[in-house]
Amino acid sequence: MLVTGPKISLMVGLVGFVLLVGSACSRGAANAVPDASALSEDEKHRIYAAALAASDSPLETEAFKAACRKIGIFDANGKPNDDYMAFVSEHVNWGTKSETDQFRREIDSKEKAREYIRKHLATP
Repeated sequence: MLVTGPKISLMVGLVGFVLLVGSACSRGAANAVPDASALSEDEKHRIYAAALAASDSPLETEAFKAACRKIGIFDANGKPNDDYMAFVSEHVNWGTKSETDQFRREIDSKEKAREYIRKHLATP
């Protein structure tokens, strides 16, 4: 499949982001959030995508760190764990699927992305 336009821009941005975070990645203990296993893979990718879309500088936000802890790719200290790189690689593939287009339209502004994160980070 040939990827063009906005999808290629998204992929290039994600790869750059992965490299940036990967270079800062702590290679210590992988303290995953206990409820991460209760989420489907699609839910995890939606939360991550919304967390990326909610800010121009997601690494600097507590919401991004909380989202990453929720999906089990950051440890309790807000640092990437051993699952982070594999998840982000899967996320690039998830983002290229045509099924994700509807979700991207749902979070097409920072405000909508933040609201999605608020709803999905809330504990029942």
